[in-house]
Amino acid sequence: GEGNAMLFVTPNYSAGGVCGCVAQTVPIGVIYNLFGGARWSITNLDESTNIAAGSTYNVLVVQNANKKVFVQTATTANTLGGATYINSPLTNDNPNAMILITPNIDPDGANEFVSDHPVGAYYNPTLKQWGVLNEDGSSMAIGAHFNIMIGSKASNGGSEIVTKAHSQNSAGSFVLINSPATIGNPNAAVFETPNNDPAGTGGKFDAAITGVEYFQSPTDNWAVFQEDGSTMTHGFAFNVLSFSS
Repeated sequence: GEGNAMLFVTPNYSAGGVCGCVAQTVPIGVIYNLFGGARWSITNLDESTNIAAGSTYNVLVVQNANKKVFVQTATTANTLGGATYINSPLTNDNPNAMILITPNIDPDGANEFVSDHPVGAYYNPTLKQWGVLNEDGSSMAIGAHFNIMIGSKASNGGSEIVTKAHSQNSAGSFVLINSPATIGNPNAAVFETPNNDPAGTGGKFDAAITGVEYFQSPTDNWAVFQEDGSTMTHGFAFNVLSFSS
C-alpha cells in the first residue's frame, strides 16, 4: 500500500551467514503493484528469467522521498551517453559523495519503464556531477528510473564505506568489506553499489551482477562478489552501506 516508498535491494548469497548459494544472474530492480497486489516486488529486469527458488535479498525501505532519497529519471536534459546525471547540491562538485542505486521500474506505481542493464555510480570530472551509469557500455535509455540514496544519514543508522579491490583484500570473485558493521557479524544487512570513480580518481567498469556474501572462519566477514564467478579485478570499487542487525 506504500507506492511512494523508496526501496534499495542487494542480492545476498548467504543470509545469516548460511550459504543459500543461489547466484543472481541478471540485473534486478523493484516494481510496485505487480498483478494488482499493492505491494513492492523484486524483479529480474530482463522480464524473462525466473527468480530462482532460494534466492535471498537484503531490502532497505525509506518511507518517503526527500533531498537525500529520491527518484532519478533519465531525460534528454540530464542524460549523456551511458549515464543520467544527478543535479543535487549534495553531489555536485563532490567526488567523495556516497550513492546507493536501485532501478525502479515504476515510481509511484506509474510511468513504467524497464531498463535491463547493470548500473553503478560514476563521477564525471568535466560536468562535476555524479551519474547512474550503464556498466555494460550501453546508452542510457530516456525514461529509465532509479532510486537514489545520498550518504548514510537517510538510512537511520547505516554505516558507509568505499571498498576497493586490491591484492590484500580480494581473491577470486570477491573483495572483503573492512567495516566494523560487517566483521564477525553474519546477520549484518549489507547493501552495495558499484562505484566507477571513487573520490574522482578514476576506476574501472564492472559489468557483472554483484551481490554480497558472508565468509565463515577464518575470514568471518562480508564481501562483495561477482555473481557470475568472474574475477574481482583490482581497482573495482563499491559503495557499501551496512547495518549491524
